[in-house]
Amino acid sequence: MSQRALNTSVRTLAAKIAKPQWICQRCLATQSQPAGKTDYRKLAPAELLSKPLPQARIPDHYLQHVNAETLPIGEQEQWEKVTPHKKTVGVVVSHGKMDKTVRVRVAGQRWNTSIKKYYRADQNHLVHDPNNSLLTGDVVELHRLRVSTQIQHVVSKIVSPFGSSIESRPPIPSPEERLAAYKQKRFVKLERRDLRRQAADGVEDAIQRLREMGLDPGAGAKAGVGRRENVPRLLRAERTPKSGAVLGEKGQKLPEGVLPGGLHETGKVNDRSSHNAQKAAKFEGKAKENLVEADIKTDELARKDLASDSALR
Repeated sequence: MSQRALNTSVRTLAAKIAKPQWICQRCLATQSQPAGKTDYRKLAPAELLSKPLPQARIPDHYLQHVNAETLPIGEQEQWEKVTPHKKTVGVVVSHGKMDKTVRVRVAGQRWNTSIKKYYRADQNHLVHDPNNSLLTGDVVELHRLRVSTQIQHVVSKIVSPFGSSIESRPPIPSPEERLAAYKQKRFVKLERRDLRRQAADGVEDAIQRLREMGLDPGAGAKAGVGRRENVPRLLRAERTPKSGAVLGEKGQKLPEGVLPGGLHETGKVNDRSSHNAQKAAKFEGKAKENLVEADIKTDELARKDLASDSALR
């Protein structure tokens, strides 16, 4: 444990050189980091599992085989709605041709309608092997997991090894470890996305943190478009009368003081046109204010050497 501090006078402290105080590793480990600066790459899998992910849903394949006690309440509710799939066992028929990917043959049968008999119809699947632990001839159990468009399964365990023993091979990640790795990537990505949004608003701390990550705060930004280029493309279809909604139908009864369609009151055309012109002037004034504010913010960041290196400045 750390040494106890001694209560001495100011004169005594000025006469002696203070020695560096020793702090135990346990105390350093329990110290909390500042808010917003969590290093998710250093968190243990148990901490990642207990931390809720700020998104609507987690892919069901990550929750099918996970222990629900390690999840937060919101993810436990989603876990209860997930239906487990049947056990899938296959044999590795090819390995080493692709990195972290093997080919597994799963036995199956196909019913022949003309002969009224089952025939053997095996299926080959590309399976994700995270640590390159499998060899040709291994009997393995598979779990569903969308890794790419062609790889829809991941190895869960080795039922019967072929050749070298299981202990001499790299370990196969458990479902909890797979979910923790997924959460770690998502936490880092969502934090980076939030920093980019703050940097777009001119927050200096967010720009500085993106610089520390080696990222350009203005990378990926799209150039703004003018008023003419931002007009909707379906104006003709929107202005075309459909089923008499604008012009009215034959025998249609409308309330008094309302034009056909029920969107505008009857009155002089000049009143409506002046109202629309006032709205357009209001929006144009707001757009000019935003442009002036953006230019001022850009100059302030440039003076503090926090301007973006992107070409779209």
